[in-house]
Amino acid sequence: MSNASRILVADTPEGVEAFRAALATPFDLVAVGTFERAKTALAAPPALVVCGCHFDEGRMYDLLRYLKATPGLQQVPFMAVRAMQGELEDALYESVKIAVRALGGNAFVDLLRWQRRWGEAEASHRLTHLVQTLVNAAGADSA
Repeated sequence: MSNASRILVADTPEGVEAFRAALATPFDLVAVGTFERAKTALAAPPALVVCGCHFDEGRMYDLLRYLKATPGLQQVPFMAVRAMQGELEDALYESVKIAVRALGGNAFVDLLRWQRRWGEAEASHRLTHLVQTLVNAAGADSA
């Protein structure tokens, strides 16, 4: 597949698999587990960067800042995702959403909350739709 449809997923192996399993349709996912590997993978700009809240011991914001500060990557959409349980309480993820937007990110998905609220099938549908919308927007920007 071309880079236009490639999605970089920066998260723990468990987070990547939870994200992949939640998608209703397959995408060309490139998984990375460290900030350094993410920077290397970004040499070929993807259509979307998805970053888990547990990425590389809390380096999600570092990755977002790097993306928005690097020429040629600034228009790549960024979506933060909580795909696994962690130390933070559910209510604290609202602050993650605010911070991601403030730093130039496009979306934050609390997948666990979505699955509890709407069930796995509806959460999967909503996640897939959001991912496709962001990928399409990235393609429109480069056209």
